[in-house]
Amino acid sequence: MKISKSRLTEIILEECAMASEPPVPEIDNEGEFAKRQLHDMEQYARELSEMLTDATQLESWVQAKLTKAADYLKTVKHYVEYGMEEGAYDQVMPEIEQEITNLSGIMDPEASNYDLEDEVAIKMLEKLSKL
Repeated sequence: MKISKSRLTEIILEECAMASEPPVPEIDNEGEFAKRQLHDMEQYARELSEMLTDATQLESWVQAKLTKAADYLKTVKHYVEYGMEEGAYDQVMPEIEQEITNLSGIMDPEASNYDLEDEVAIKMLEKLSKL
């Protein structure tokens, strides 16, 4: 298929005009998505609470998952409440990333039952509690 010189010039002019227009900002729905996830978590938490009694015995891995979920949720809540606007966590994150690097070099997750995510979560919580 051949394009005439005039059509090619027209296409180039259209592209140049589009390139000079200010870009339309992309609107992401992260807040909406997060609220949907929180609603689901709220529903699951309510249903689980109704299923369990004070005497219910849970396996250790289930208890660990609940503890981790609670810690993660609490960390996000405090970040949104205090750190997101003031940038408080900007100073902590490089230190935490270094801790992760240090731990990754020391521990071999394949060689043991050690859960690196638990250690990283503990270190993050320790760092955040010092703020």
